[in-house]
Amino acid sequence: MGSRRMRPLTAADLDSLPEACARCTFWETGLSDLATFSEHRNNGSVKQAWAEAVTARWGYCGVMAVSNGRTVGYLTMAPAMYVPRLGAFATTPISQDAAVVMSAYVVEEFRGKGIGHQLVQTAAAMVARRDIRALEAVGTYHERPSCMLPTGWLEAVGFVVVREHPITPRLRMDLQSTVRWRPDLSAAWSRLTGLVAQPAPPEPASFSRVARDALSVRGPRR
Repeated sequence: MGSRRMRPLTAADLDSLPEACARCTFWETGLSDLATFSEHRNNGSVKQAWAEAVTARWGYCGVMAVSNGRTVGYLTMAPAMYVPRLGAFATTPISQDAAVVMSAYVVEEFRGKGIGHQLVQTAAAMVARRDIRALEAVGTYHERPSCMLPTGWLEAVGFVVVREHPITPRLRMDLQSTVRWRPDLSAAWSRLTGLVAQPAPPEPASFSRVARDALSVRGPRR
């Protein structure tokens, strides 16, 4: 399989994702955006602007798995204020001490090799370094293809349901109490060190200013 490494996901990396994923703005837009849908809007540009905003104000917007120069998997995450679609789900809001895992994907030929587990592990290491206590996600019990992560997969990689729902439960990985993950976090972070330049510290900004900037980065669902 050649060499494989995990590295932070930046706005510049979006073009290396599968085409549909690079243009999908399901989580980056809210239901109110559907009322102003325009067939001429460039979802790729919307996704790019979202990634740039998250990186500038918070830090990397996810993690990617690279094998021999090819992107074979990725995970996106952000603070809840940068995930407008969360408001559509009855099991939100997300806990204030958590970052949101929005999406994750591994190309078919690389599935079953632990890459999804490594993506979550590395994401956990990244947010733990930022004094964030947990990762949370809204999953789905539906088995059909979706922009949402299957609940079963989230549980398999270390999340537990904290608010049940017939279709879209909310799950959480507590980085302080999930002991079986803790020994891996330092090693996962070390694998990232030196792969890319660290982002500049986020600009000082009030919650209202950050939220306003986040809500301005919107577009229609793909």
